Amino acid sequence: MLKKDRVKLLTVVGGLIGLLIIVFLAFRFFTPFGAIVSYQFNSILNRDKLSKLKGAEETSSFNPSEAGVLQIPQQTIRQNIVSFNLKLITKPIEGVWVNLKFKGNPKEIKIGVRGSEKEKYQYQPLYNQILNSLSWNQTTNGEITFWQREKKYQDLSGLVSQPPISDDTKVASYFFNQSDIAMKESGPSSQSNLKIEKTLRGTHTLLIKVDKKPLLLTVVKQDANGYKGEDKLSIQIYNNLQNKITEQLIPDDGVTDAGGLAMTPQKSEIKIDDIKPGIYKIVLQDITENADVRIKSIETNQSSLVFQTPFFVVDEKPTALWTNSKKITMSTPHPGGMQTVKLDGKYDLKVEKEGKEFSFDLASDNTSALHKLEIPKNDLIITGDGYFAFSQESFFNPEPIKTVDLSKVTDIEKIDYIIANYQPAKKDGEWYTAQAYFDSKDIIINGDNLYFSLESPELNSYGGEIVIDNLEVTVKKPGWFSKPEPAKESVSTADQKQNIVQKGKVWLEAKWNQLTNWVSNAWQKVFKKTPDTITITNPSPSPSPTPSLKPIPSPSPTQKITNFVRILNGGAGQGGAGEFAKVLLGAGFTNVTAETADKTDYKNAIIKYRQE
Repeated sequence: MLKKDRVKLLTVVGGLIGLLIIVFLAFRFFTPFGAIVSYQFNSILNRDKLSKLKGAEETSSFNPSEAGVLQIPQQTIRQNIVSFNLKLITKPIEGVWVNLKFKGNPKEIKIGVRGSEKEKYQYQPLYNQILNSLSWNQTTNGEITFWQREKKYQDLSGLVSQPPISDDTKVASYFFNQSDIAMKESGPSSQSNLKIEKTLRGTHTLLIKVDKKPLLLTVVKQDANGYKGEDKLSIQIYNNLQNKITEQLIPDDGVTDAGGLAMTPQKSEIKIDDIKPGIYKIVLQDITENADVRIKSIETNQSSLVFQTPFFVVDEKPTALWTNSKKITMSTPHPGGMQTVKLDGKYDLKVEKEGKEFSFDLASDNTSALHKLEIPKNDLIITGDGYFAFSQESFFNPEPIKTVDLSKVTDIEKIDYIIANYQPAKKDGEWYTAQAYFDSKDIIINGDNLYFSLESPELNSYGGEIVIDNLEVTVKKPGWFSKPEPAKESVSTADQKQNIVQKGKVWLEAKWNQLTNWVSNAWQKVFKKTPDTITITNPSPSPSPTPSLKPIPSPSPTQKITNFVRILNGGAGQGGAGEFAKVLLGAGFTNVTAETADKTDYKNAIIKYRQE
């Protein structure tokens, strides 16, 4: 009977051990509740994951008031751009946070990140001298702050609805994306999709307002075959951060001579299912030297689409265009393109000579109304300071507010309004603390590295410097049950509240420890043989004073601490560092080493052993 019970208990214990192994592997390698990994500069722990700042000078400080405490070396930047790489230990990622503690006299600091050396950096601001000290009237809506030298508008929406008309009134922007305003300002269109059947010649750039999923785009091209060589058309789509999200190529039609033989038009269809609402750029790039490609039609399931200039229509039928441009210039490369173009049904512009520019100047028009162009013969290269559309219904303005880049402003007295996506750096004494957040959807990761660029434009030109006390990069991995949300707060904030997933993780860890203790006890009961009776007699000890014990590090007994700890002997007797290492190992630290200080290459540092 006892043997059967033992077999039954062994079966239960074996099953539980297998389950525990599966759960352990899930938490260790798959992190079902997610993971947060922090990387800090100047940390011995992460030198294998984080490269040093390329271009920064390493300096050290020693605080005399804390004798015996080695200060981590600081890094001083005097160059405009320094870079560093971070080796990811977890993928995919949900977000990237950057926290910087610094001092110095920079005018601006921004941080860029990319997931591949082939991609462009995506930037976020860390510090701006003008905005950090600006005392103008300000209102904040979400992430956007609106400053007014003299208060005229209640908030930013007032500026959008009634933008300043005078050219003397200047609006500056800083890390501000106007696509959010453009999406709201352009109301719902009466048409559900859009098809443009006009022949265009050469490369064209379009902006499309995407307000529904998926994005469908069909482009038809035909080779004119008027010049030797292959005629290819590249279709590229970029998001509002100028990241290319897809590209397709329509190849040559097979005719490479200059006989002018027109073959059957070729078609390319693009479908993007998971696309966020916003303004996207479409580039139809003619990969020839002589603009030998003809774009025959463009079709999409979205309703709003405009063209940037230059704009070259070569269709055989008359064309009508709508534009918000205040200055419109036209020219024709051929004698057959000479014609009279009508503006708003009442103004004529005669294009009387090939190769010469003719213009409509509407600078005196202070309205925001669209202007209509009627072009009878086409074959015109059109440029303007606004956007163009083939119908009034499909027109929208990607730039509702005309702004200048604050980073390029040399005299703030010439600016009346500022719109910025900027979180002011916090000041504590001479030190500033700044942070930035990157959404993982904006980072295309190809490989195991993230590439960072810490930049302060023109820093070396005015003799500036940035002393970095701490630079922390935090990467968050999503869990199986968590819904990724772009957090805007630093994950290192001490008073951050636990969410339900974190609470669940803590509960499971507690249950895990209870279960392992139960298994351990059960194992001892089954396999450890004990005598029937154990009698222990000891003489009564004589009274003695209770020994005074020095406190030692005491982590929670329910978990092991895997942080790497290096103990350096700076002058104690032989084996002194090893004794400390044993204490830490006994307290639950699992990764401890002991070395002599002279084996470690610290520059400009003093390590002292202090006996007490």
